[in-house]
Amino acid sequence: MKKYSELEIKEKVKIALSMLLKNDAFLLEHDVNERSISHKLAEYLQQLFPDYDVDCEYNRKSLEVKKLVGIAECRNSPTDNVSPDIIVHHRNSADNVLVIEVKTPKSESAEQQDKKKLELFTKDDKASSDYHYSLGVFIKFSKNGIDLIEWYKDGQKN
Repeated sequence: MKKYSELEIKEKVKIALSMLLKNDAFLLEHDVNERSISHKLAEYLQQLFPDYDVDCEYNRKSLEVKKLVGIAECRNSPTDNVSPDIIVHHRNSADNVLVIEVKTPKSESAEQQDKKKLELFTKDDKASSDYHYSLGVFIKFSKNGIDLIEWYKDGQKN
């Protein structure tokens, strides 16, 4: 089972984003739903991480519902349940490589909540999260491409 360095992970994300912009610009130009864009990006990531599972909206930690303690108050929700846009991991294990949150012009309203999720998912703190994703990335798309990429590591914007 291959382990990836931070540099390798970032390079693979960069390649996947390039593939998305080259092959699927239509999705951005026509302001399709965030889930459609996330799905295409996940397909490219799966090619680049063949020895891992790449899942969209995956809401499980082993067999339990995925939760982030404290996220409910951030998003005015009754639960701490979460489903990240895209994750690179081994299902039913603690081997969590990358968590991605995507925003499009249609979905900008929850930007701060997504950034908080990335902080918690990458934090090494059992009180709020014990997912220990190596890296997190926030990607904000526009109709013309990518407006913003922010990396998260150890619970902080990197």
